[in-house]
Amino acid sequence: MTSKTEFDQSHPITPEMTVLEVIDRYRETEPVFRKYDEQAGICICCQALFETIGEMAEKYRLNLDQILKDLEDAISS
Repeated sequence: MTSKTEFDQSHPITPEMTVLEVIDRYRETEPVFRKYDEQAGICICCQALFETIGEMAEKYRLNLDQILKDLEDAISS
C-alpha cells in the first residue's frame, strides 16, 4: 500500500493540486488538460481551473491515474 506521503515525494504533481497551480508551475501541462476537454464535456482550463485534479477527475468521471501519468509525462519530456 502506498501512502499519500510516499506518492507526494515521488511525484511533483499530486491530486491535491489545483489545475491552475499545475499549469502555473508547469506550462507544458496545458495541452494535457485540453486533451481531456472532450471527455469532460467542458473546457477544463475555463471551468475547472480552481478545482483540484482529484476533484476535477471525479466530477467529470475522468481516469485520475491516467491524467496524472499524462501530466508527469508532459513535464519529464
